[in-house]
Amino acid sequence: MIRSALDLPGSTRSASFGLLAALACAAVMPGSAQAHTSYLLPKIFAANTEKMVTVESAFAETFFHPEVPVDAKDYHVILPDGSRGSFQSITPLKQMVVLESALESEGTYRFTTGVRLGRVGRSALVDGKWQPVHGEPPRGAQVRTSQTETVADVYVTKKQPTRAPVDVAVGRLRIQPVTHPSELYLDTPFALKLLFDGKPMAGQELVLDRGGADYEEAVVHRTVTTDAAGGAVLRFDRPGTYVLMTRHRAAAPAGSGTDERSYTTSLTFQVEE
Repeated sequence: MIRSALDLPGSTRSASFGLLAALACAAVMPGSAQAHTSYLLPKIFAANTEKMVTVESAFAETFFHPEVPVDAKDYHVILPDGSRGSFQSITPLKQMVVLESALESEGTYRFTTGVRLGRVGRSALVDGKWQPVHGEPPRGAQVRTSQTETVADVYVTKKQPTRAPVDVAVGRLRIQPVTHPSELYLDTPFALKLLFDGKPMAGQELVLDRGGADYEEAVVHRTVTTDAAGGAVLRFDRPGTYVLMTRHRAAAPAGSGTDERSYTTSLTFQVEE
């Protein structure tokens, strides 16, 4: 089982708690930006004879520079036939979690953090703006509670891709690939749909970043907005490993104990020449 930030050794615990607390505070402020995003990064995206793959999981502001481990409780693997499987090992480190999975069958494997719930925070409406509350809120101010919900996914294919893992629903906010994520090339646009509770999200913004672009003159960082049917098409002018991310704030599910949730979903994928 993954240990939470509170279970980690001293220096790790302090760093983890500090960043996760900052993310939680940002989550309760409507309109605020959350710079850090959770991601999964495998050592390989395409396998042939390999029988094992290692995956790192972390929060980062710049990809792929891990800063804090993702303390998810529901890490799992979706196997080539769409059934659920488990990682063989899950090892929390100071800046990341290292996961190992067997690649026994041919087809596509989807590695996911599962739904990860963050800390609950409060915000108060002060002078027309929502501000984080530390301690007692201002007298008479409107107060609301919020919690983050994050999901990070990545796909690895051994020999031939299979569709079943792509279509499995994980979380309320879903990046649903239309083009298979293991078949992306410079001349192949990436078509996708964005769904919330299974319904298309029109006019929703997604942010695309290219990992390892630190030393390039033009760092890839752009946004795309879904069309009226919740669809979007991404085109690429250079190969590399990318992270696609979207955020959405909505009322929390009934019985969750908070007023709202801030949802973040990310997908890591590779574009080949």
